[in-house]
Amino acid sequence: MRLRLPNSELERLRQALAAAGTKEIGGQIYGEQLAPSDFRASELTFQKRPGTFARFVVDLLQAARDAVRFFDRTEHRYTRFNYIGEWHSHPSFEVRPSGTDVAAMRDLVRDPEFRGHFAVLMIVRLDPDRLHVGGWVFDPRGAEQAIQLEVTE
Repeated sequence: MRLRLPNSELERLRQALAAAGTKEIGGQIYGEQLAPSDFRASELTFQKRPGTFARFVVDLLQAARDAVRFFDRTEHRYTRFNYIGEWHSHPSFEVRPSGTDVAAMRDLVRDPEFRGHFAVLMIVRLDPDRLHVGGWVFDPRGAEQAIQLEVTE
């Protein structure tokens, strides 16, 4: 699976990470399917309420409002534009899913209310000289693997 990350969204991400400092932040990833297993992250949402030094918790009400806005903007064309997954920062830790992150993603994709075929988890960290980004895909059947992330214009 490939997830393309536009420079414009990465710049918004850099700014938010710089403002958050040592607090974890996060949101959702929405995007467009370009081809089978090839997606473009057209929008990252940014939760208003940050986490702590070592934890980020999704605000479900804000996530639902953000989803409604995205689907309204894309005219509810779900086969082309849809939810891709979650993202959050690890400002003080490596860019890898923690045990808590893995458990949360497994719970998400195995929830009977989950309508997708997969969900991506993207973890990011901003160092003074570089933005570190890692991505993993989870599916309801239990398959989990790293994915290819590609920066685009």
